[in-house]
Formats: sequence, structure tokens, C-alpha cells
Amino acid sequence: MARRLGYADAARLLGGGESPLINALDKATGGLMLGLSIAIPGVLSWFDAKAEFIRLSHELIRGVSERRSGLSRYDRTQRFEAAHTVIVVVAFFEAIEAAALPFQFAELELTPAEQLTIATGTAMTDPLRDLFAATPPVPLAHVGQDSMLRALENFYDDMCEDVRDFIRGLAVTDLMSAGAQRRFLGQLDSCVDPAIRRYSELLRQLAVEFPEVGFWVNLGEHAATRTEVRALGTGLSRLEEALARSSAGHAPDTRRRGLASAYRAELDLPVVSGGEVPDGLRVPTLGAAYLAPRFRVGDLFGSEKPNDEGWWAGREVRDDLDEFLVGHLTSSVALDAPLLVLGQPGSGKSVLTKVLAARLPAADFLPVRVPLREVHAAADLQEQVEQAIRKATGERLEWPTLAASAGDALPVVLLDGFDELLQAVGVSHTDYLQKVAEFQRREAVQGRPIAVVVTSRTAVADRAYAPSGTVVLRLEPFDKPRIEAWLRIWNDANAAPFKAAGVAPLSAEVVLAQRALAEQPLLLLMLAIYDADGNALQKLGAGIGQYELYERLLTTFARREIQKHRQGLSDAALAHAVEEELRTLSVVGFAMHNRGTLWITEEQLEADLPALFGIPRAPAAGTDMRVPLRAAELMIGRFFFVHRAGATTGTDDRRETYEFLHATFGEFLVARLTCQVLHDMAAREQVTMTSLAAAPVDDDLLHALLSYSPLTFSTAIPGFIEERLAMGGQDEVARLTTRLYKAAGEAPAARRFGGYRPQRLRDAARFAAYSANLLLLTLCATREVFYSDLCAGTDDVVDAWRRQTLLWRSQLPVDPWVGLVSVIRVERGWSEGTRSIRLTWGTAHFDYPPTDLNWTYNLPPDPNREGHGFADSGDAPEAFLYRANFECERVDDVIGHAIEPLARTLGSSMNTFAAGRPDITSSAAHVLLDAWLAPTRRPDPGERREVYERVVRAAANEWPQWNHQERVAFASLVLDLLATDDQVPPVLAAELMKNLINARGIDFALELPNRFVKCLLLFLGRDRETDQLLRAVLEEVLEESLAESADPHLAVEAIIRCHELGLPIFGKGTPAWTQPAVERTLAKRPDLTRRWTALNIETATAPPS
Repeated sequence: MARRLGYADAARLLGGGESPLINALDKATGGLMLGLSIAIPGVLSWFDAKAEFIRLSHELIRGVSERRSGLSRYDRTQRFEAAHTVIVVVAFFEAIEAAALPFQFAELELTPAEQLTIATGTAMTDPLRDLFAATPPVPLAHVGQDSMLRALENFYDDMCEDVRDFIRGLAVTDLMSAGAQRRFLGQLDSCVDPAIRRYSELLRQLAVEFPEVGFWVNLGEHAATRTEVRALGTGLSRLEEALARSSAGHAPDTRRRGLASAYRAELDLPVVSGGEVPDGLRVPTLGAAYLAPRFRVGDLFGSEKPNDEGWWAGREVRDDLDEFLVGHLTSSVALDAPLLVLGQPGSGKSVLTKVLAARLPAADFLPVRVPLREVHAAADLQEQVEQAIRKATGERLEWPTLAASAGDALPVVLLDGFDELLQAVGVSHTDYLQKVAEFQRREAVQGRPIAVVVTSRTAVADRAYAPSGTVVLRLEPFDKPRIEAWLRIWNDANAAPFKAAGVAPLSAEVVLAQRALAEQPLLLLMLAIYDADGNALQKLGAGIGQYELYERLLTTFARREIQKHRQGLSDAALAHAVEEELRTLSVVGFAMHNRGTLWITEEQLEADLPALFGIPRAPAAGTDMRVPLRAAELMIGRFFFVHRAGATTGTDDRRETYEFLHATFGEFLVARLTCQVLHDMAAREQVTMTSLAAAPVDDDLLHALLSYSPLTFSTAIPGFIEERLAMGGQDEVARLTTRLYKAAGEAPAARRFGGYRPQRLRDAARFAAYSANLLLLTLCATREVFYSDLCAGTDDVVDAWRRQTLLWRSQLPVDPWVGLVSVIRVERGWSEGTRSIRLTWGTAHFDYPPTDLNWTYNLPPDPNREGHGFADSGDAPEAFLYRANFECERVDDVIGHAIEPLARTLGSSMNTFAAGRPDITSSAAHVLLDAWLAPTRRPDPGERREVYERVVRAAANEWPQWNHQERVAFASLVLDLLATDDQVPPVLAAELMKNLINARGIDFALELPNRFVKCLLLFLGRDRETDQLLRAVLEEVLEESLAESADPHLAVEAIIRCHELGLPIFGKGTPAWTQPAVERTLAKRPDLTRRWTALNIETATAPPS
């Protein structure tokens, strides 16, 4: 958080403590500012004579402007924030000065008790003291100007409230008229907007004296009004220019100059080493090629997770990284906690730290870049910084000595690759960011304030605790303008080599066809290098499949790397070596896939490769074909698409991890090796079919690879497999995987590759993963399959499928299980009177169909089923709730929680079913809920009629297992639904209520007279023709219930309503048996009596007057 100052503290900082200027300000405020001795008349007169206070405040700001040239970088930040506080307060009082308040403060007479209270400084003066002690908001680089102005508005509202609270506390307020008080409060509130406008004017004036402030202001305005992408600069050049304009420091000494020279030299080096590109190509320099990416930024509080995509969703994408960094590094918020920079591998995090270290002016900043992969992971932060300094300059320097020599400059420590520490060392560094903040606090106490920037991969950001208030910045993928700008730089740098080789420049149109790769700067370079070989990328065309594109990319780079390091191989040997290298990379992909991680450690790779392919740990004698394990690891780390992370954990000990720059590289390699194994097995099985004695081909390798994690861990993997199988061999693979699925539960006595154990799983979990993957492979080859074809000999295919899915659900991790459900479409059907399950493959959105209970209960299609019903006591809701409580499955708990109220009240309605049509069977609970929710979906008249007819049939049916109370409750809810749906036609309402009255086995008119009457009253008078029907229903209800259970008040109102409509009920009078109820009601309801008398309804006894 920024170190916010109140006016009094800011004035002391700017005025130099007990200076004459500060004393004059305290006197001008009647002693309120310092609060040492409060002058009673001055407290009130100051509000009327604020000009002196305003003049002295401006003098404070002018003083710091005149002395700014001698300030250090840190002192400039302090002075600016103090000047900003003064500006905020002055703007408020200038607005009050200009307001036409209805009285003068000095005219308010204080009682002796109030004078004593003010003089002794008790709670009464707290609101006035708050005016000078309150800390206003400070502009922050990561907060837009709009947010800043909203915070300022709230602050000014609080200041107005302070003034109001003080005035309300005076006894004289009681003597003011209510109108005068309202005018005063209204005028005070109207000061907020003028104060904000005046603040903005004063801030712009301050920006003239402090150029970095101008960046903050421009940031806000830019964020609020941006309509197009600004012209792209390279190498953070705008940052350097902005900081140079505000530079006031001294030339660095020899040690600082050595560091600055080392970092500056990085700008003239290629963005990648020359050994990573083909001969003849010219790689642009870092200074020329670096394009500041777009980004999002926010501050973390509490348990918020910066790797949560939802946390970033509400934050705008910005394209002013230069300006943001200027604003952040010149604010005090940078001195309290590290700036955490997140990004995907290859997004440019490390390059950003290199360019920033080179661009920060040495006169005002002391940058120290610490590549964490190159320093001891177990060392403390200070030791890591000192190791990095020695590596950059060759000189041993202790940090306190170097920091003390910084003079006017602000040290900025750039810790690059925090994720590599986490991956290599693990939990011992989860508090690393907290230790960084503690290091900053210690340095500040020692008079050596520092700013710190930490970079990390986004995926591991939640593995370390970030101090509350930490500012987090996430680098966004390149957009189209940046891709186009980068290509211009690339094509310009290679214009001569392209011309000499007859190669056309790489166009943005070609690259944007592979946007998923082009959005990451390092992968964009990979595409450019690939195309430089005879325009290979451009020749592929936009219609190339993803599998073929990745195959060509990886094969080309593997061939180039092998030719570079193993020259003289024959064509056959080269092809074999390329395949070996891609196979090794595929094992890396499987290592990550089967462990459910995005990276693999060196130790894990050392275990996996020998277990699968027997690659020795040391070079084998007399062979040049088998790549030793250590050499294979080195080869992996050289590829553009592989990120090799590492950390030094001891003098001679390094821990390495490997990660693909883009997840799809690993996904492609998993799919590639899977398809290779399948095609090899299918070919060998084809051969064995000609031999009667041959045994089926074993699946040991396929089982080892596919029995740990479903291929749906990423939906890209099945897509790659499907595309590859479409190139040939689909039928053979489908036959193979179908056979393997059928036999999956009959594991052989022993399998090979038992040493391959990427994770420890029980046999059931491995069977679940393997069987799921075999089904997925079958669908990739055939697009659809009937499950009966996969479990031949099973009497009940539905039971077999249910058991299989329950196994998957119980044994698979949540994400792969959810992925499996999302990509396999289950279609229920019938085949010759038997239930069938058709499985299809598709990643497109699929709306699940309504549940067919005829299929669920194995009731084949029957045209005579309409009107028939049944119940299943085994499927009572209580059984489901008991089972959910026993199994502790979250989704069952969620569903159970939702149905508990219905189960407790109308439990039988949930397992009572009736066929409304021959092909549709529904439970009573289903039709009730459907009718309840019908108004929300605005059905057409036909659908509305069908919905209500179904629910009334369910209520009117005489269900054997329903008790009397349940039937009454269900029918009462139906009547309530009718009463609340204003789109139900009166004729439909009349028909439905008539059907309820005629229900078998129960007299709803006698049980629910009041609900009937209420409902009838709502529909009477809407349609003249239907009113006759409604009156008949009402008469039938009252005949049965008025003397026994009907509410006489409702009954009398209904009788009156019918008479008012010209439809007398019971003729022109009321039956004798109704008269006592009518008389009692009229005696209590004068409103009904007047209407009754006006209609001259005949009764045996006249109503009371």
C-alpha cells in the first residue's frame, strides 16, 4: 500500500518541521493543524478567512518545487506524495471559499462549556482535527484515474461530514432554522465536484514540476479515453526518456557504472543466442526487437489467487507498460512490497527484466538483476543479490556497501524466475515473497529503501504467499499490432539474407493463421525461423491441420539440432536420430500428462526414459545410434519449444525442470506417440491374423502409457489423435482398441514396463484410466460406437455402462472425469425393444436431452401407455438422501440439498410416475416444478395449457402410495400456481379447477375451499363468457364448504362479486344454512356490508346497520 500522509504530516515534511511557514499555517488554522494550542475564536474565523491558509499551502508546494533539483529519487517520491496531500486539502478549502454558505462561521457563538471543550481538545474537536489528520488517496500506477477520482470523491464526502459533525455538535445549531440548516448542508455537499475539478488543475500544475507525475495523470486519462493502440516503441525506450526528463541524480560511481554497463550491453545482443538459429539469419538485437506487451494489473488482498482466471477477468487489458513502470517505480508503493510479474513460458518475463535493468537511468536508479536459476536457491535474498552482482561484474561487493553508495539513486532489485525456485526446491520457498517484503522493510529502516520486481510463471503463482496489497502484473499474449510490428523488425533485419536466398518476407496473414503460437514472442520467433527455410510456413497454407503443422515444426527443429551436434550421419541414420529425439520428447510429454503437471523434473525424466525405452544412464560403448540419457536431456533443453528451468541447491548440485513453452507441444507429442504405438500394434496384429497359432499382440507399452491419466486431461490430445487417425489406419485401430477394451478387465499375469510409475495408483485407478482411454481411442477412430459392441455377451448393456461410469467417477481425478463427460456424448435409444446406448465423439456444446423415464425403467415404446402410472418405492427420495450422505459425493449433496424441502413434504411425488403421452412419462414432482417455472420461460398458450393439464392430472390421480395429507398439499400448490400466473386464460382456469373438484378419492372442494375461492376471485370478471363457468365452480365449492370449512369472509366477498357481475350465486338470495356465516361476517366487515346492502341481496335476517 502507498504510504499516505495527512495534511499536518505532509506540511511538516515539505516545510521542514518547526519552520516559520509551519508555525504560520498552524496560526492560520487556529491551532488545528498541529493541535498544540487551539485558539477559540480562530477555530471558527478560520473557516471564513481561508485565503491565508490557501496562500501558505501554495507556498509549501512552491518551496519543494524550487528545491527539487537536490533531491534523491526516494526524496522526490516523498515530496511529491506530500505535495499531493496538500493539493487535495487545499482544493477542498478553495471550493468552500468559493461556495455561498448561508452564514459566517465566526458568527456562531460558542457557549462557555463549548469553549472549554474546544480548548481542552476533547471529542468535540475530533472532526476538525480529522480535516488535517485524514490521509487522502494517492494516485497509483496500477489504479486508473477513474478509480482515483471516485476515491477522492469519497474522501471529500468524509471531509464535508467532518464539518457537519462539528457544526451539529454546537448548541447554536438548535437556534438555526430548519431551512438555514438545509441550505448550509446543501451548499457544503455541492463543494465536492468543484473541489475535484480544482484538484485536477493543481495536479497538472504539479506535473510541470515533477514530470513523473505527468505520467500518472496521463495514465489515468489514457485508460479512460483509449480508443486505439499507441505507436509501439521498442526496448522500453519511452520509459528511459520519461525518467531521464525527471533525472536529478549524480553520475554513478565506478561500481554502479560497471553494473549499468553490463546491463546496457544486453541491449546490443541478439534476442536469442546465435547457436539457436540457422546460419545466415540475422537475429534482431534485444534493444531493437523488444516490444512491450499488453498487460493486466491489480493488487492482491486476503486469499485472492493471481493464477485464477476469474480474478483477472474484471481487469482491463492495458498497453502502456512503459508508463506504468515509470509510475510504479516512482511511487512509495514500490518500496513496501515486490511487484510480481506473471506470464506464460516464452511471454517475455526474463527479457523484460533485462531491458528494464538496461533502461533505468544510472543517475537515479541502481538496478540489480538476479537470475534466480543462476544463484544458490538455499541462500538468503541478500546473498543471492551479491552472487548476481559478482556474476555481472566479476567483483565481490557486499550489498550494504553497494546500497549505501547509491547516493541519490533508488536500488531496484529484479528477481527473475521465482517459479524456477519453486519447481526446483519446492515448499521451502513458499514464503519467498514474504521474505522479499521483509527485506524491503529492513532496508527502509536502515535508510536504504529499495524497490523489488519478481517474475514468475502464472501457473505456480498460487504456491507462494504474497503479502496483502502486493501489486501483480500479468503479461498478456501479443495482439495483432504487436505481431505485425515484430514481423516488420524481423523482415527488416533479414532483408539481405532473404534476398540472397530467394525467400519472401514472412507476412502477418500467414502467421496469424497460427495465432495460438504467434501470441508468445519466443514461439513467434520459432515460426519465423521455420519459415526462413524456403518459406516453409507459407507453403503449408492456411488449411493445414494442426497435427501436420506440429509434426513439421518439431521434425524440422529436431533435424536441425541433430545435424548441428552429430554431423556426418547418413540419411537413414539422421531419420532414425530424429525419430529418437521426438520419441524422447514424447516421453517428456507423457511424464507431464501422467503426473498432471506442466513440468517435469530431471529426476523424473531419469526414471521414465530407461523404464520405457531402456536408454542407459551412461553412453553405451560402440554405438552412435542410442542417445545416452544425459545427452538426451541436454538436447531437450536446447529446443525453442522447451523451457529448461533450474536452481542451484548446493556447490555442485543443480535441480533442473523441463516445460514446453506452449502446452499444445506436449499434447501433440502425447498424441503422436500414442498413434505410433497404436499403428505399430495394429500392423503386428494384422500379420498375426494369418497364423492360426499366433497369440494376440500384447498391449504392455500402450497400457504403461495410458493407464495413469485420461487423454481428456486436455481436449487437444483427442483432437490431435483424431486428425492423425483420419490420415489412415482408422479401421485397424478401431478393431484393435475394441478388442483391448473388451479384454481390459482381464489383465495378464505380468506386464512389461513395470518400472514406469509416474505416480503410484491402485490397480482400480489404472484400469479406470486405461479403459477410458481405450474408449476414447475407439471414438477417435470411428466417431461413434454402440456400447453393446464393446461389451458383447452382457445381458444388460445399461447396467454394464452404469458400472463402468461409476468406476471412472470413483477412480479418476475430478478434472479428467469432467473432461471425459464433456467429450463423450451418450445417446439413449431402443433397438428391437431393447435399450441401447450410442456413444459419439464431439467437443461441440451439447444440450442434454430430457430424461426419458420409459427408457430409465425399461418400458419399451407402447402406444397404449397414455394415462397409465406407476410408483417405485425403491427410488424414494429418502433412499437417495441416505445414499448421498453415505457416499459423500459433492454433486449428490448439492442435488440432495435442493430436493430436501420437496422430499420432506411431498416425497411420494418424486417417485410417482404417469404417462401424459404414450412417449412421455413424468413424475408428479417433475410436472409440479415444471408448472411452477413455466411463467419464467414465457410459454406459448398451447404449452401453458399442456403444462397445467399435466400437473392437474397428477393432483387428481388417486396414487396408492400417497397419503391424504400429500394429496391435499400437492393440490394446494397447484391452485397457488394458478393464482399467481396472470397469463392463464380464465377458461383454462375454470376447466382445471373443475377437474380438481372431480378428482377421485378425495373432495378437494371440502379440503381446500379457501384456495379455490381465492383463485376464482382472481379470474372472475376477466372474461364474460367464462364467468358463468367460474360461478358454477364457485357455487359447487361453497355448497360443500361454507357451513363447515370455508372462510366466511372470502365466501361473502365471492357472493358479492358474483352479484356485482350480474351472476347471482344461489339465485337471488342465500340458502338458510349459509345465513349464520354471512351474518357474522357482515357484522365484522363494514366494507362488505355496504356492498351487500347496495346489491339488495336477500337474506333471512337483514345485516346489521
